[in-house]
Amino acid sequence: MHLLYWIELFGVVVFAMAGAIEAARNRFDLFGVLVLAFVSALGGGTLRDLLLDISPLAWIRDLTLAYVALISGFAMFLLAKFVRIPFRMLLYADAIGLAAFTVSGTQVSINMGLPGLVVVMMGMASGIFGGIIRDIMANEIPLIFRRDVYATASLVGAVWVYWSQVHQLSPAVSIMVGFLLIMLIRFAAIRWHLSLPSFLNTASYRKENHPEEL
Repeated sequence: MHLLYWIELFGVVVFAMAGAIEAARNRFDLFGVLVLAFVSALGGGTLRDLLLDISPLAWIRDLTLAYVALISGFAMFLLAKFVRIPFRMLLYADAIGLAAFTVSGTQVSINMGLPGLVVVMMGMASGIFGGIIRDIMANEIPLIFRRDVYATASLVGAVWVYWSQVHQLSPAVSIMVGFLLIMLIRFAAIRWHLSLPSFLNTASYRKENHPEEL
């Protein structure tokens, strides 16, 4: 499906940019920037292919994905030399990449005829794993573990893509609506600091981590 390929390619670009921005914020050298851009852009798709036993991996099968990730990371490295890149730009780029890879991973799983739960889980894994690896390598708390809505946006989009196609909606329409849905949820969460309810009145037994609660 050509639409799916272009969405995944677009996701590679923005996720690579997000990785390069994170690397620039942490003052990585060029090699570090390219590594972070690469794993950000292709980590989710790699995990999906490994779990689904797809061989060779997508970026090995189509080296265009790898080249685009590296070129996008290098371009952002050059830009960061002259322009201060705000953290909010990383968040928006990550949101677009999350949307692109969630719908891509979901559609790949649908095309393989997998059960609904597996389809949704593969869609989410494709969307969130690259960002997790990026943040861990940059010694940051992954966005998925912060309070704002993140994994929920991926879940909603993956469920929509699967549900809509079960009910005979055109795959192209299903993918585009799912992409926009995830992106809008994340944009709204970034803009208005939306978050899910957290547990209240919980006691910590690790005084060194939460002394104010004891």
